Amino acid sequence: MIVRIRFGNGRQISSRTGKNSHAARVTASLLGLVAICLGIFGFWRLGEDLGIAGDFVFSTGFLSHWQVWLGAGAVTQYANWRLTRYARPLAEEMNESAAMTTGISDMEETPEQKITARV
Repeated sequence: MIVRIRFGNGRQISSRTGKNSHAARVTASLLGLVAICLGIFGFWRLGEDLGIAGDFVFSTGFLSHWQVWLGAGAVTQYANWRLTRYARPLAEEMNESAAMTTGISDMEETPEQKITARV
């Protein structure tokens, strides 16, 4: 007697690029705000060194240098840029699917129709 055990198909593995695009877009938007905050701290500390700003939060230690804050801001902005580039294929795919769903194509409309539709 031969017994055959059959399992279901299970979860399908996707091979498309940018599978985590949603998480990348959220993280990139938050990293943009963090980079701005780090840059503000860096310029605040630089302003204190030049004597045109008030007392900085950290007066001694590693975080009391403006180079640290501006360097951290630059690294954070670079990470933001990379995550945004990673998430770009999903954004383009969503724009194409939205245009197909609504039946609007840029090739079919004249410039006058585009202007009147957006007003």
